[in-house]
Amino acid sequence: MALTVIGGANFLGRYLIRALAGEYSEIRLADMYPYRKSVYALQEEIGDKITKHPLHYSLNLRQCIEGSKDVIVVTHDYFKLAFGKNFYLEKAAGYAKNAGIKKFIWVGPHELDQLNDLDGNPEALIQETINKVRLLIPEFSILRTNLIFGENCTSLVIHKALESLANSQTIVTAKEGSSKFQPVHEADVLKAFKELKAGEAAELAGPEVMTWKEIVETLSKYANVNEPSHEGFGHRMSSYLGSCSKFGDLIYPSHYVQLYKLLSGDLLPTPTKTGTTKLSDVYGPSKFKGIPTLDWHRVILD
Repeated sequence: MALTVIGGANFLGRYLIRALAGEYSEIRLADMYPYRKSVYALQEEIGDKITKHPLHYSLNLRQCIEGSKDVIVVTHDYFKLAFGKNFYLEKAAGYAKNAGIKKFIWVGPHELDQLNDLDGNPEALIQETINKVRLLIPEFSILRTNLIFGENCTSLVIHKALESLANSQTIVTAKEGSSKFQPVHEADVLKAFKELKAGEAAELAGPEVMTWKEIVETLSKYANVNEPSHEGFGHRMSSYLGSCSKFGDLIYPSHYVQLYKLLSGDLLPTPTKTGTTKLSDVYGPSKFKGIPTLDWHRVILD
């Protein structure tokens, strides 16, 4: 009994694979970039039941789906002209339908959406894709999440903030830290995933609305460092350049552009499910255990 996780190499894909591995005899990790040290570590942890499937061609996508019992599509963490975010979901749904797969789930953290608007309005493009997939697979289920935090599954923007604080580096911020989020704990994400019903579209958020400044303040206390400033010309200029759709990629790595765009506005869609764990419950003062450094200068971070 096989499970295919498309986009399985990123932080959320790996978390779901770890959590679900015991329920399947075979795990197929499919990704555009599965050859990461984090994935090799995952293979060593889970063993021979997990196989990697690089999605270089459409044929690779079809082959990793055929013969599976269930398919999960996790939005991938590649941002450089990433037209493929919606393409993979649509294409995978077509192959899943042909293979007779009924359990087809999209897990989409909002922070991994394609936020660049050069191809059109991002939300409109996502909705167009959802409509196409629903026509193919009426049982199609969706779990959308706010920023995720935890010991085993951490949003890129929170991970970057912790890295910067731990290493006395300038944080990534925008709008003087005023943008609002509703961070949700990894355990609440897994619970919501397991409770998804066929055909359901769930929007998951945490129990409290926090500004980015408040989030960084909590992380600063956790790391036992002084809270950094979100104001000043340097932050304003970095945010302006980094969030520019046409020129941001010429100045910053694509992941930085994604972070600046993310922090340039509120992320407060109306939740249908709400978690119970607060950010401060996990990131309590002076409990910092360290944070692995990601390769922010590369296309793939880990």
